[in-house]
Amino acid sequence: MHVIRRFLVLLLLFLSFATAQDIAIFAGKNPPFNYRSKGDITGISVDILTHLFKENNLNFDAKNIVLDTWSAVFSQALVTPNSILITASRLPERESMFQWIGPVAQVKLGIIAKKQSHMSLSDVVNLKGYKIISIKNSAAERAFIKLGGNLQNVVRVSTPKQGFRMLEYNRADALITTDLPFIFDALQEGINVNEYELVYLLKKAPYFIATHKDMDVKIVKQLQKSLDTLKKLDEQGLSKYQSIMNKYFKQASLSFKEK
Repeated sequence: MHVIRRFLVLLLLFLSFATAQDIAIFAGKNPPFNYRSKGDITGISVDILTHLFKENNLNFDAKNIVLDTWSAVFSQALVTPNSILITASRLPERESMFQWIGPVAQVKLGIIAKKQSHMSLSDVVNLKGYKIISIKNSAAERAFIKLGGNLQNVVRVSTPKQGFRMLEYNRADALITTDLPFIFDALQEGINVNEYELVYLLKKAPYFIATHKDMDVKIVKQLQKSLDTLKKLDEQGLSKYQSIMNKYFKQASLSFKEK
């Protein structure tokens, strides 16, 4: 009887995982989390998902990831059964839309300036005398507006790289953006991240892997367990998760003093 029960449990697990082989993966364009490099889809979330699928004997091929604008993949993930969306902020209004695995990372949305400018801001309302850059319709820009910031006092650009370069070449005093993508861009450009600092925090946002709300709960829990294991420190005080992060950030970080 014990042998039969064990066989049935293993069979159920196998059937669950076999179904999961057809998991559709949607990714919003958001370097360094999800982006295309030399034709391949890569990024922090892709690396983490690769590890989680491997640990759970699930097929994974980054070539099958649908990489598109955030609005496009978000809409697709909502209506596609047995799908995963990377990488999403876990907001109250989204809580019931998905099941959640994470956090994958926590980012800071804020205002970044060069240390040599000695910029100090007490709020986002009074920015007179400063030339501030923002990326149009970005999460950081929305957070800025929500806290009372006025876009009439801001120069809006289309891409993060535009804003980054304006700040680097002293054509602006500060940039409204997100810290980890900023660090990644700086390293890609060969810029010393230590020359910059976060002068004002707008919001902290945890990033998660979102799964379709009807995905098998057992699979979701198993993937969460694998992510937790990925973050566990070894005897040297390191983790596989930190190794993934170091691959993109080279241990660089922005200084910021909590007020």
